[in-house]
Amino acid sequence: MPPWPDIALTLGAYLVGGLSPGYWLVRLKTGADVRSTGSGATGATNVGRILGRKGYVVVMVVDILKGALVGFAARALGTSTAWTFAATFMVVAGHIWPVWLGFRGGKGVGPYAGAWLALAPLALMPSLVLDAVLFAWLRVFSISGLCSLMVMPAAVWWATRSWSAVAINCVTISLLLWAHRANIRNFIAGSPPGPAAQPSGVPTNSP
Repeated sequence: MPPWPDIALTLGAYLVGGLSPGYWLVRLKTGADVRSTGSGATGATNVGRILGRKGYVVVMVVDILKGALVGFAARALGTSTAWTFAATFMVVAGHIWPVWLGFRGGKGVGPYAGAWLALAPLALMPSLVLDAVLFAWLRVFSISGLCSLMVMPAAVWWATRSWSAVAINCVTISLLLWAHRANIRNFIAGSPPGPAAQPSGVPTNSP
């Protein structure tokens, strides 16, 4: 018999991930499509370019909460480790490719972090510490954050002892790197870190 509750969780995770607060907040405040400016994404940084620090914070918090909702749902349902990480992948995929917005969304780090905060916050700590150290050196938030993800497979193994979870997490990290490919190219080329000036208080090229 197919594991219908697990399948429903992963599909629900995709749909939750596709809810784009950045798109709707900018549409409500200005009538514009946030994807028509800056990086073309619906995430917090691009919203911050238009609405400033408050818009950035609101969207970042809601995006993190989307991932946390999926993580808490998986824990409440007693979902197996592999299906839990499949749901984590799907909430990130939904954020990047939202069905509600023609499959053009954000870059996925907010929901990924939120899911981990719900599932295994202690396992996330090494990545956060590395992120802080790298940001102090590089001064580019997106690149420090992406580099810090490299320790996450080890954190997954420490938290789960599951190779399937490690494999799915590696696929999820690959998706995040792909979503930030323009940021990575710009950093390697030594180009300015963002396509538009950031409002005061918004981290440069945050994911």
